[in-house]
Amino acid sequence: MDLLGSAVSASEKSHRVVSQNIANVNTPGYKTKRLEFERLLNQLQSGQAEDSGGIELPVKDLEGLVERVDGNNVNLEKEVAELKENALAFQAFSHLLASRVSTMRRAISG
Repeated sequence: MDLLGSAVSASEKSHRVVSQNIANVNTPGYKTKRLEFERLLNQLQSGQAEDSGGIELPVKDLEGLVERVDGNNVNLEKEVAELKENALAFQAFSHLLASRVSTMRRAISG
């Protein structure tokens, strides 16, 4: 259950990073960022990072993307696809977590 809770949290944080990319699609010089999901998940699991809004997210700039004249390299279509993929992952993690909680409730109540 801890792993699923951490996966839900990491997925939510990834959603924020992708949303930030979309919000900055027209910002000159802005570089596309990605959350290092596995690294954050490991941090959450090992207790190195507390599951709060104040943790430093392991975010990196994506390399090798085509830049526009203004230096921005955000591809809106790719970011929307990434957002949808992340939403599906969040939904799956949430469903699995809810299923686990339901199973535990049934076991406790007999």
